[in-house]
Amino acid sequence: MTTFLLTTISAQKKAPKWLEKVNKAIITIETTTKEGTSRNGNGFFIHENGEAVSSYDLFRNAEKAVVTTMDGEKLQVVRILGADDLYGVIRFKVSIKKKTPFLTVVNTDPPLNATAFIPPSKEEKEWSQGAISEITKVKGTYNYYKIEKPLPASQESFPLLNENGEVFALTQADASGKGKTYGLSVEYIKSLNVASMDMLKRTYSEIGIRKAWGSSAEEAQISLLLYASQQDAPTYLETLNDFISTFPNAAEGYVSRASHYAYHRKELASAENEQLQMLDRAWEDLDKAGKQTKNKADAYYNKAKLIFGVITNDTTLRYKEWNMAVASDYIRKAIAENDLPAYRHLEGDVAFYNQEYENAYHSYSIINQSPSASASSWYLAAKSKEQIPGSNPIEIITMMDSAVAKSPANEATAYLLESIDLKMQTGLYDQAVKDYDTYYRLAGGNVNDGFYYFREQAKFRSNDLEGALKDVDMAIAGNPTNAIYHAEKASVYLRLKDPEKAQASAEKAIELQPDFASAYRILGICLIRREKKTEACPYLEKAKELGDPVVDKLITEHCGES
Repeated sequence: MTTFLLTTISAQKKAPKWLEKVNKAIITIETTTKEGTSRNGNGFFIHENGEAVSSYDLFRNAEKAVVTTMDGEKLQVVRILGADDLYGVIRFKVSIKKKTPFLTVVNTDPPLNATAFIPPSKEEKEWSQGAISEITKVKGTYNYYKIEKPLPASQESFPLLNENGEVFALTQADASGKGKTYGLSVEYIKSLNVASMDMLKRTYSEIGIRKAWGSSAEEAQISLLLYASQQDAPTYLETLNDFISTFPNAAEGYVSRASHYAYHRKELASAENEQLQMLDRAWEDLDKAGKQTKNKADAYYNKAKLIFGVITNDTTLRYKEWNMAVASDYIRKAIAENDLPAYRHLEGDVAFYNQEYENAYHSYSIINQSPSASASSWYLAAKSKEQIPGSNPIEIITMMDSAVAKSPANEATAYLLESIDLKMQTGLYDQAVKDYDTYYRLAGGNVNDGFYYFREQAKFRSNDLEGALKDVDMAIAGNPTNAIYHAEKASVYLRLKDPEKAQASAEKAIELQPDFASAYRILGICLIRREKKTEACPYLEKAKELGDPVVDKLITEHCGES
């Protein structure tokens, strides 16, 4: 069995040359949670730019962190560069004005039985050393070291050094309590980076300190979009500022900040004049975005799009460039540079808002004649056509059906309902029933009583009386106290030439709603069909008294002039 010699550096003839440098690279860290709870721990710099490593648990739930150097200087932690909560390590960056002392990371990992050195803490006073007794692998590549000596709490998250003062691992306590010292490879900690989707992971979401951006502006933009749904307006503005500071040549940053200024101006400023200043800042950012791109068309489009969005969101706004005439001018300029479907869509949107339906229809039709035709472009073409006098309703229905066909299943239902409404208006009842059946299928059968009532009316008008009866029964099962459903059932029974059952349903409708004029008229008709005119007339008179608009003819025909 191998025996491990434990000695202190004080027992050596003289302190190593790198002693002072190592001390300067070690830092103490204080983290603070949102609730104000503070925790303290250790770490050390691994780069002159302020990059450092420490324990993940120290940063868990932290909203801010401050490091203190050996000289007593306090530095703010400004960015999390990478983390692993499973192995309990984190890499971060502090704000610095000058280069920091740091530990050089080894080029070659130390072998088994090599001596590892741990610098002294304020409590321990002395350096200690021990042989590496075991090396295992992390992620198949990086080393995890064990040393046969206990690790005092004051030396947790300290550097493990080789004889040249180069760091190869960060110390970790023995979770089993057996008095061993463990060390995780610093190279592994250096390999940890924040990917674009990582802020959705608990590892990073549990830390309130700003995370590092991706390596490119394109990757970072994904993170920027995710932050938008997670942060309030002032915090997200700080995030946008940080993105622009990191990627000053990315036009998207200025476009996003312009949009944020414009849409969230009331959250960013309380006074009205300050809110208008936010619009000025938005316009300045749009100009900056234009300078960062050679694509003039995109620059024009971004201005038109933001104006359109802001105006439709606040129709009372009257300020400088923020009006639809300017939006229309910019989208025309964009199309003159490059005739893209997205530009045509916005052109149509602006025209539709201005009630220029012929122009809107023309813009959407151009898209629909291209491979870029979408559910939205077909739907808006149909809605534009609907507003043009003399339009053929069949053409409108065809366009609406195209919108349904282009829609993903989770969006098609909204277009289907509009298509059904048009078909009911034009007497295409069979087609309306088929659309209702499609709606039912897309909804997975998860429909309410109202659905069955409306489909019943389509079936009734298409002369599918048995189907109508089944649907009205389903509507009543879903809402048995709705008098309209019982009156509708009475109408179906009348068409089925079963006045006795129709009478029972009409009476139920009146029981549920005593002032239901149409139900009294239907009841009167039931009694007439049963050759009980004398009994029918009081109900017809009651319907007239309650304001039924069509009962007069029945009264004249069966009860004499009233």
